[in-house]
Amino acid sequence: MNDPKSLIIFSGGETRGQTGPLNEGTSYYRVADALDLWDVPGMERLSTVRERATTEEFATDSFQNLMFSICRFREVTGHYPVRITVVSFSFKERRFGMHAGALQWPANKFKYVGIDPPSSTGFNLEESSAGELNDAAKPFKSDPYGCSAPVLQQKRKERNPFSRTPPYQLTCPEMKSLLDWCGPNILPKSQVPWSKV
Repeated sequence: MNDPKSLIIFSGGETRGQTGPLNEGTSYYRVADALDLWDVPGMERLSTVRERATTEEFATDSFQNLMFSICRFREVTGHYPVRITVVSFSFKERRFGMHAGALQWPANKFKYVGIDPPSSTGFNLEESSAGELNDAAKPFKSDPYGCSAPVLQQKRKERNPFSRTPPYQLTCPEMKSLLDWCGPNILPKSQVPWSKV
C-alpha cells in the first residue's frame, strides 16, 4: 500500500448462487470502503490507495485469482506486474506458492502475506489447515492448473452458478498459451509474457 506505483486487486467471481450475481472482488472492495481501510496511518491526507484499487470479477478458485489478477493488472496499467504480493489466510500460503510456480512467476518476485481472523470469530486455523491440505493443496499438486482433476473441475463448475465467461483471452492475448494450458506438466517459461521479469 505504501508503494505509490502499486495496484491492489480484489479478486473473485460470482461464486455463490444463493447470494445472487454478486462477485467476491467487488464485495471485498465494498468492505474496504465501508471500513475505510484505504488510508495509511499518519498519511491519511496523502493516501492514494483507494485510487489504486480495482477488482477482478471472474475467478472461481485460488489459481484463477492469481492468474486473472495478473491479467487484470495488465488491463489497468498496460503492462504486467514486476512484483506480486498476495494477501490471504495463512493456511493458503503453500497453495499460492504452487500457483505462482505453475504460472512460471519468479519466486524472488512473489510474496505472500498470511492474515487470519481472531479465534474469537469462530475461525479455527487447525481445522482450516487440515481442510486446505486435503481439499486444495493435494488436488492442485497433481493438477497445477486446476483443469483436469475431477474435484477441481467440479469446484469450478459449482463456483460459476451464473455461467460467466472471463474475457481474458481477448484482453491479455499474450497470456493465451497460459490461459489455455491444462498440464499436467508446467507450461514452458518461454510461453509466459513475464519470462524476462
